[in-house]
Amino acid sequence: MARRTRTTIPSSVIGLGVDLDVEGDASRFREAWPLGERPYLLYLGRLDPGKGSLELADFFTTYKTRRPGDLALVVVGDPVQPLAPHPDLVCTGWVDESVKADAIAGCAALVMPSYFESFSLVLVEAWAQRRAALVNGRCDVLAGQARRSGGGLPYRGYAEFEAAVDLLMGDADLRATLGERGRAYVESRYRWDDVLTRVEQLFATAIHLHRHAVASLVPDTAGPA
Repeated sequence: MARRTRTTIPSSVIGLGVDLDVEGDASRFREAWPLGERPYLLYLGRLDPGKGSLELADFFTTYKTRRPGDLALVVVGDPVQPLAPHPDLVCTGWVDESVKADAIAGCAALVMPSYFESFSLVLVEAWAQRRAALVNGRCDVLAGQARRSGGGLPYRGYAEFEAAVDLLMGDADLRATLGERGRAYVESRYRWDDVLTRVEQLFATAIHLHRHAVASLVPDTAGPA
């Protein structure tokens, strides 16, 4: 962190706490939307070019042209720029947290296509429910999260996207392994107790430094013995 922020003072990456007890209901989500037993990839976020949603839709429709089948793409989020209709695209619009959890529970994998992320909360939430992930490898943050966790496959461009989808959809054991690795990663880094401990440690360091700085400003008035 010091290399990126060029800071020389003590600092800490606190992170964000995630509820590890959330369990969505996949059947409930499938009943609410026209999915039946179809497998689906899931995108969570604004339908916005800056989030990569338009590119993902283009990649997916190209994939379906080359790989006809029952795979669907479910898109959950505010339609800032709506996607063109397609029989294999299911767009829900904005949903509440319980429906989002249900959508995650039923997906074969979460896809994060953004080029610009500082931290992907939905990626962590998907791993918390043991879902595999596909991430845009051209985004250093997402590629780094996938690499450190072992819970996702990065892709750079359409050819790698196609290969990654083929690999995931053809290997249920791989999906399960990636999901378990993602869950273990989240448990090791994003438990609320651990996050709050890091906050307390940072405050303790700040208080210590403040007291030291104040003490250094107080002149030594003691005379010679």
